[in-house]
Amino acid sequence: MMKKIILIAICFFGVQIQAQEVLFTVGNQTVTAEEFKAVYEKNKGVGNAVDPKTPEEYLDLYVRFKLKIAEAFEQKRDTAAKFVKEFGGYRAQLAKPYLSDAGSEDALIKEAYGRMSQEVRAAHIMFELASSALPSDTLRVYKAMMELRDEIESGKLSFEDAARSKSADTWSAKQGGDLGYFTVFNMVYPFESGAYDQEIGSVSKPIRSQFGYHLIKTIDKRPASGTVRVRQIFFAAGEKAKLAEKQRAERSAQEIYTRLQNGEEFGALVSFSEDRKTKDRGGEMPAFGLNKMMPSFENAAFALEEPGDFSAPIQTNIGWHVIQLIEKKPLPDFESLEKEIKSKVKRDSRSQVGAKKFVNTLKRNYNFTVNERNYRRTVALVDAAKFAAGQWEAPSVKTDRVVATYADAELRQSTVLAFWAKNQKPQTAEGVEEYLRLLFNVVSNDNIIAYEDSQLEAKYPDFRNLVREYREGILLFDLTQEEVWDKAAKDSVGIYNHYQKIKNNFTWDDRISYKLWVAQNEKDAKKIARWVTKGKIDKLNEFLTSNDALAVAVSEGTAQQKDEEVFQNREITGTGLIGTEVSSLWNTSPGVHGPIAFNEGFAVLQTIDYLPAGPKALNEVKGLVIASYQNELEEKWVATLQDKFEVSINESVKEKLFAELAD
Repeated sequence: MMKKIILIAICFFGVQIQAQEVLFTVGNQTVTAEEFKAVYEKNKGVGNAVDPKTPEEYLDLYVRFKLKIAEAFEQKRDTAAKFVKEFGGYRAQLAKPYLSDAGSEDALIKEAYGRMSQEVRAAHIMFELASSALPSDTLRVYKAMMELRDEIESGKLSFEDAARSKSADTWSAKQGGDLGYFTVFNMVYPFESGAYDQEIGSVSKPIRSQFGYHLIKTIDKRPASGTVRVRQIFFAAGEKAKLAEKQRAERSAQEIYTRLQNGEEFGALVSFSEDRKTKDRGGEMPAFGLNKMMPSFENAAFALEEPGDFSAPIQTNIGWHVIQLIEKKPLPDFESLEKEIKSKVKRDSRSQVGAKKFVNTLKRNYNFTVNERNYRRTVALVDAAKFAAGQWEAPSVKTDRVVATYADAELRQSTVLAFWAKNQKPQTAEGVEEYLRLLFNVVSNDNIIAYEDSQLEAKYPDFRNLVREYREGILLFDLTQEEVWDKAAKDSVGIYNHYQKIKNNFTWDDRISYKLWVAQNEKDAKKIARWVTKGKIDKLNEFLTSNDALAVAVSEGTAQQKDEEVFQNREITGTGLIGTEVSSLWNTSPGVHGPIAFNEGFAVLQTIDYLPAGPKALNEVKGLVIASYQNELEEKWVATLQDKFEVSINESVKEKLFAELAD
């Protein structure tokens, strides 16, 4: 016998419910008022539009839902490897916004858009330095660059000469360090900031990037160029082409330019272009902005002022071009670019700004403290020579000392030693201690972020509810698939037996079966009517497949008397069947009707048989039958769960909650 629902009446004080008060239990699961309220209010808007539910009705549905979840937990589906992996992936994605500094990201997005309004021309001198360099190496390179800056500032050496002789960037060194114009996201973030933030003509102090240290000289700033859309006529002559080929390409481009000057249309001359990608599109190229094309091509394109203007022949390292301006567009507004900028910020090194700020905030809030004595003891366990050679193994420790504390958590020696062993790399023995401190900072940051991740459900109700929905949704899907959907789909005997029980729910009215031909002229329609009437089907088929017959549309099927659109022909409307009253076809012997004028053609209708009302065949309603069978299986399954798990509802909490939901 089904276990009855136990109604618990608990005395209470106050009007508003407490968020963590238990509304009901299913087995050993508890459901708080907060949880039910969040789910009800989230789904109320959609539910009211489709199938409105009162709080009482929704509570019944939620209890049924929780019965299935209780079964999933009892089967330990939440510990299955497949579930753990799938749910873990979803939770990690949901946690990302909570494990970053939202304010920093917003500021970076606005900063990037602000910089987009300008293009900067800058030169630089670079000293190479690995991003993982030790502090001592970093300091050495920094001092060397400061000495060079002092020479430039004192006038002993020009920036350009210093770039040519000292810079590790050999490409820009040939131009005295000049990088040309660039805009936001064209350079790594620290370099970009250095160029944008300083005055024209000034030289920065050393700026660190993942490539090393830079001295940056800002040469010029100008308003953003926006984007251009152009078309081109191109003649190929790459750098390795023979002289004769280069001369031919130049002459061809010059000839096109002369013809344009004489008034010929650009579009009419595109056929001469040797760029197969753009030739078939009238020479048109996708819109582009700064630093997206070869410099000479880009400069010529942006120099054009009015749509229709064309350039003199331009040489690039792939050949000669004549360019015509189609359209120039200024920088779009912030709202149009915000989503794109946000995506770029997330992928760019500038996102580390927010990450560092976030970690520092966590350390401050959780009172992160290093036990320096125990840290030194931990360092003493490292054999510097073996570590420098990449051959050190972390020792086991008898007393696993606490190296750092934060909130109610601890970072112990064993964790630090294991991280050091995993991340050791060949280096000088003298640099090992500095490198260990660097790695310690990394493992500290990783652990405090992991701790924050573990606290998200407790700190943020919205996150807690969302994670629960994902967890239970995955569990429910897999369990229902096994218990209901797959069982119903694979049980052919069960489907047939269920069909026999409910087949009278799916019935046809009286019908006729028919065949319909629609010809383009009356002559062909008369032939068709004659052959169908006389049963000369071979003659009809021979005609339909011959070249003598113009296009004839053929369709067949069944129609009910109540149908408004009676046949597969979608243009038949109203009560008429191609001019014939529908009612006149019932109670008549099978026969041929037509030709009947229909739209711009002529139709011939053959009524084949009268089909009395009756149940639809299983193959005609199989999808509906399976759905009904699934519902039956689900009801039986829920009944067994109601017998299996005790459901207890706290009436006092329910009363207060429903009063709140009614407000």
